[in-house]
Amino acid sequence: MQRRKFMLGAASSAVLATTGCVREEPALSKVISAPAGRIQGHVTRGVHRFLGIPYADPPFGERRWMPPVRRKPWSHVLQATKYGQICPQTGGNSADPLIEGEDCLNLNIWSADPSARGLPVMVWVHGGGQISGSGADKIYDGSNFAKDGVVLVTCNRRLGAEGFLYLEELFGEGIGPGNLGMQDLICVLQWVADNIQSFGGDPSNITIFGESGGAAAIQATIATPGAGGLINQAILQSGGHSAQRPATAKKIARYVMDQLAIGHKDLDALRLVPWQKFVDLYPKLSERLHWGQPQIYQPVLNEHMPVHPVDATFSGVGLDIAYLIGTCRDEAELFAWLTELEGSQFERRARQVIKAAGAEFSEVLARYGALNPSMKKEDCFTAALGDMWFRVPSLRIAEGHRRYSTRDTYMYLFEWASPILGATHALDLMVFGNGLSLSFMSGFRDFDKTANFMRKAWVAFAQTGTPTTADQTWPRYSEKRSTLSIKDTPTVMGSSYQDQFPMLEPVINIHWGTAGL
Repeated sequence: MQRRKFMLGAASSAVLATTGCVREEPALSKVISAPAGRIQGHVTRGVHRFLGIPYADPPFGERRWMPPVRRKPWSHVLQATKYGQICPQTGGNSADPLIEGEDCLNLNIWSADPSARGLPVMVWVHGGGQISGSGADKIYDGSNFAKDGVVLVTCNRRLGAEGFLYLEELFGEGIGPGNLGMQDLICVLQWVADNIQSFGGDPSNITIFGESGGAAAIQATIATPGAGGLINQAILQSGGHSAQRPATAKKIARYVMDQLAIGHKDLDALRLVPWQKFVDLYPKLSERLHWGQPQIYQPVLNEHMPVHPVDATFSGVGLDIAYLIGTCRDEAELFAWLTELEGSQFERRARQVIKAAGAEFSEVLARYGALNPSMKKEDCFTAALGDMWFRVPSLRIAEGHRRYSTRDTYMYLFEWASPILGATHALDLMVFGNGLSLSFMSGFRDFDKTANFMRKAWVAFAQTGTPTTADQTWPRYSEKRSTLSIKDTPTVMGSSYQDQFPMLEPVINIHWGTAGL
């Protein structure tokens, strides 16, 4: 309780921590001639920024709940000097007064030298559980990555009902297939492949990376037909790699339409509903229909994504992509604090998740307690949730990839610890070098050294397919399951998560497509 009071007080006064103290007025860049059209951005501290570039038409009106349509080339000079609209969403964590709107399918580019040739490209996919977030958040500013030698891209994709409401079984093929957020990402990657050379990037060397819901979206995109050949490397940071069966997704869609008093076949009426109504409905939807999963709106297992994302590497999908994948040691600590999942409420929630995984609650707690006899009951709950949501699916993806892929697999465990929340979820966003959304998350510790190490490793991976740097050898995740512990001084762990792997292995080997996860 005392910890909770301290964190609440800290959070109330926290501001987004950003690098630099002196604001430099940006200068206009040279006009870039790309296949998409002419584009002018601005230059700040030696980095060219091109913001709010539309990659697809507004997904509203007749295009609502339909696959994205590439924006036609424009004849004018696009002034790309400020962020575009962000997609309708629930909540969010941006300190900027960003505007939600219908023309939200846009992307942003950072490049130290647009006249260069062959720079590796990194495409960032924001987190937010498929219901919030944007590529325009300050924390994702790509300047530091650009200075380190890559062309950095961030983007928006459809979220919540607009991106994942499953309508296809109600309205027919092609209408709301439930995976439009993934199709948006494929459209981004296609746009990047066609245009990024004009910004100094190499279209044949594209690394996609993301955290939390962003990492989950990446793996779901890889499992979606149409993504093949567009990705060379993937970095998955703390992905909650979940998916729904059509029956569950259809149930959610029917409930939504009933709440809006719309007939189950009235697509025209549905398209006219203001997006704000879907956003406002989400809390009620979450309370009514939560079955132990991290979020309500998820990718749907159907012909548009025939393989569960967690099973993809065991099914021959993504094996031509090099993987860097990992989780934070104390993933669920942030959620325990944010949602006050303590005592009976936390136990109820943990029971839901563990039951969904087909495990016995008492047995799971006994195993965690045996690993650490001094662990309190509520800490067992937190550990179990973190493993079920993040660690186990990440390990399964890595296990399939290292067994069957023609490319290398690398694994990490983020252990840089805040004195307040430990090595919790989202703390690894320090990789951008722009601070953290809430400064108290780090416990006011200096994390520049760890952030710089991570960014150098991420950039090396984008350049060469291996995260090894001049300062740290990073062994492959092979039969030995070698894993890099990222902390003040990175160290190689001889076996994945050390003594925890034997406990988790039976769950890791579950086929996700039939387990109900």
